[in-house]
Amino acid sequence: MAPPYAGSKKRRREAVNVDTKQVEIYEDLASENDEVRLKAAQALVSQFTPDKNPTDEQIKKTLQRLFRGLCSSRKAARIGFSIALTEVLTQVFSAEAERDGTEFTVSTVLGIWESVSNAAGGESGQEQRDHHFGRLFGAEAIIKSTILFSPKALFSEWTQVLELVFELAKKKPWIREECGWIIYRCIYDFSQKADTKIIEMAIEHLCSKDLARTPEGVAIWLAAKDRFPGISFPSKIWKHDDPLDSKERTQLAKVMKESSNNESEGQGEGAAKQSGVWISKLHFAWDAVLKILNAMPAKESKSKGSATRLSFADFWTEVVDNGLFASAASDERKYWGFLLFNKVLNEQSLQLASLVFTKNLVRCLTNQLAVEDRYLHRMAVKAAKSIQIRVSKEPEFAAASIKGLMGSAGSVNFDQVTKTKTVEKIVSEANLDALNQILPLFEKLVASPGTSDSKAAASSRQVLAGLLLSMVRSRVSASDVSDEGSEAALEKILVIFARFAYFTSDEDKSGVQPAVTQQTQELFRSRINSCLNSIITAQKHAASLPYAVVRKVRDAAKTEEFGKFIITMDDSLKDSAKGAFKALKKLSSVEKKSDAAGVDAFKLLYSMTILQVYNGDADAASMLEELDFCYNKIFGGKKSKKEETSEASDALVEILLSFASKPSQLFRRMSEQVFAAFAPNITATGLESLISILEAKESLAGQQEMFDQQDDEEDEDAGSDDEDMMDVDEEDSDVEVINASENASNDSDASSPEDEDEDDDEDTNDEDSAEIAAFEAKLASALGTHRAEEGSGTESESDADMNDDEMDELDTQLIKVFQARRDELGKKKDKKDAKETMVNFKNRVLDLLEIYVKKCHSSILALDLLLPLLRLTRLSTVKQISNKANAVLREYTKLCKGSAVPDLDSDSVESVWELLKAIHGEASHSGPPAHVSGCSQASLLVAKVLTGHEKESISGVVDVYGETRKAQFLSRKCHVQPSFFTDWNNWCVSASKAMKN
Repeated sequence: MAPPYAGSKKRRREAVNVDTKQVEIYEDLASENDEVRLKAAQALVSQFTPDKNPTDEQIKKTLQRLFRGLCSSRKAARIGFSIALTEVLTQVFSAEAERDGTEFTVSTVLGIWESVSNAAGGESGQEQRDHHFGRLFGAEAIIKSTILFSPKALFSEWTQVLELVFELAKKKPWIREECGWIIYRCIYDFSQKADTKIIEMAIEHLCSKDLARTPEGVAIWLAAKDRFPGISFPSKIWKHDDPLDSKERTQLAKVMKESSNNESEGQGEGAAKQSGVWISKLHFAWDAVLKILNAMPAKESKSKGSATRLSFADFWTEVVDNGLFASAASDERKYWGFLLFNKVLNEQSLQLASLVFTKNLVRCLTNQLAVEDRYLHRMAVKAAKSIQIRVSKEPEFAAASIKGLMGSAGSVNFDQVTKTKTVEKIVSEANLDALNQILPLFEKLVASPGTSDSKAAASSRQVLAGLLLSMVRSRVSASDVSDEGSEAALEKILVIFARFAYFTSDEDKSGVQPAVTQQTQELFRSRINSCLNSIITAQKHAASLPYAVVRKVRDAAKTEEFGKFIITMDDSLKDSAKGAFKALKKLSSVEKKSDAAGVDAFKLLYSMTILQVYNGDADAASMLEELDFCYNKIFGGKKSKKEETSEASDALVEILLSFASKPSQLFRRMSEQVFAAFAPNITATGLESLISILEAKESLAGQQEMFDQQDDEEDEDAGSDDEDMMDVDEEDSDVEVINASENASNDSDASSPEDEDEDDDEDTNDEDSAEIAAFEAKLASALGTHRAEEGSGTESESDADMNDDEMDELDTQLIKVFQARRDELGKKKDKKDAKETMVNFKNRVLDLLEIYVKKCHSSILALDLLLPLLRLTRLSTVKQISNKANAVLREYTKLCKGSAVPDLDSDSVESVWELLKAIHGEASHSGPPAHVSGCSQASLLVAKVLTGHEKESISGVVDVYGETRKAQFLSRKCHVQPSFFTDWNNWCVSASKAMKN
């Protein structure tokens, strides 16, 4: 028998009408472009609006095509087809779309969905996964279309959807979270449309599939209990029908970290299996739980009956800290823990975010931050940044952060262990409310760092001192620094420093354990100076806070509030300090606004001098006496005579110079602020005191002359206080040792001294070589040998040929040689130190003179500065000093414009003429370019002063310039530069026009 169609021709394929537009729509639904997908969905949905009256066949074909598209893994098909399906179902089953004679129902839709998305078993693994996802997305589209919640919808249809969704979740654990998410969102999104029976049925199916004790089950259960509190829940699942019941905390912890052993829990073989696949994304169930906990009243933890619900703190401790961050927990679960930590920090209220710094979490955060190679280091870095971001947005959160990272759960040395500046950045962002909570904690930690080891305690206290200093620096730069609250916080910080810097106490009574070492006390005193330095620089509370500190130290010394005062003071020093406090009390009662600046300046001077007394400065007592003299002359009850006031001003300048000479930024800034207040009162004698320093040599001889030193060893111990100071971080230290190169980098007008340094190095090397050669020659002479004989093979008499007398004589000669060498090296060091001291001192004086010219440039007395500044510019061996002197002069001449030019009186005219001639004499000397321009500016300034006093003076000025021009032609010793006359010519043109007008 021949097979069918044998020998027959091939059957011709019939033509099929293809709707290319429809094909393009389905193709575009799978596009990865959002706009293309949405346009395609809109085009498709528009075909099923009520006015188009589509047929059942059209609807069926379209739904089949859309459900098949959901089972495709091509591009973004599931997203586009899901959107289109949801909208098509909404249009087809809308109230306006009711059609007569239609047999198309929700059951028909569910039938299509179930049949198309069913994995028959013959497909490949990937195809089966695609069908499972198709069923999942189909269920989501059906639920979102709300066709299951319409009045005509059948309860069996909802049951069918639940059955298929939960069956999929049970069979395929890797897709369970997405299945649970659909039902969870359904409860919230359609709670107003849904009947309570629908929710009860969802919970029933959840339990029947043994999914209640899974993260998805917890989320669905809590959502149902939140939106439908009156429904009936299956019994014996959760105590009191609440996963958050306090008695369920252990079970809840196992469920949320997906580690429960269901069979051991008695749920049988049919219980849901764990997914077995770790996902880096945080499960949505955590959001569900946090939402409920966040909505609970702060003080309410009880639900219906006698049940007690977990508070957020209990939940976090049991489920997160003892669960995800347990010491035995895997890195994957700790990863989830960090995700949850960041979520709470970024999204939850300040109250809840303050509760997440628990013991295991902080320990894990510290360990992971400390080592870059650790698996969770990046997550720990993100967590630390999340803390800082939250603090920057809400500065009040700083208090909770610091308590968490440094309190009982954390470590005082958190930043040092983790090699970060997390805590430092947090305290710098803290607002006043946060500071007021942090400071008691810090004071407690300083007193008791949590260790009995003295070295460890000293290290912790040093860290805390640095953080307190950071608080001061950030607070003085804050916008609300002028508020009383800010001043109170700053004062509290200074009092904490003072407590541990100046007092020792009984450990049993005060709680200080272990005792504060002497080195730490010196550190705290140094930090007080650094704090005051920042405060004085900012010029906020610059007078009140130093006074508050010394007053607190005095009062505590009397009451022994902080223990025994460690500073020993003799009776005379006590009397001086007592008199100073009386003066301070009187100054505080002065309310004259006109004297406000002077009063504040004297309060600052008195306070800082008393602080020097407490720090053991031997010169402080004499300074207090001089201050009393100035105070009585300036603020005495009776109006002082002019001579007495002048004498007081001169004495004040000497006091300020003694402060300025100290190698400390604090005293430098303080002297500048006080000087600015009293600059208008400075007399010619006071100004001469400043000028004399500028004219001193930058050498050992200059230092001896300036400080009345003798070239003997009577001052061997001078400066020992500075040498004994403990080694602290440079950026925190108030002490500044200034040399030429350091000043060059700190002063904006300074030029780079590299060339000069190189020359100095070469000279130094030459000097060293010469010294070494001379030393070796002396040594050889003492030994009876010569360098030329070395290595020649000849030897002097051996030691064996020398008798005892000769040996003693040789020892004596060697002692003399080495002693001379030691003296030579000592002198060399003295010279170097002296030069640094003089350079430092001149820098400070130039700072004061810069203030003076800004305040008093219109005073005739300021003209006395011109010549000394010009000479310093020319003669200084330090380029930086020369440039700085020229900068002060340039600032002075710049300010003297228009009406700001000093006015002459008849008594000073002759001296000003002499000054002009002296300036021209100075211009005849060779000097750096800055000196040339400085001479020209100074000469023109004096010319303006003279012509401003009397126009006829222009003739005399022209004569002076003429004499200088003549000297330029005739004398080889006159080195006036051409620019000197160029500037003069230009000034003559402008001055001539002004005089004619």
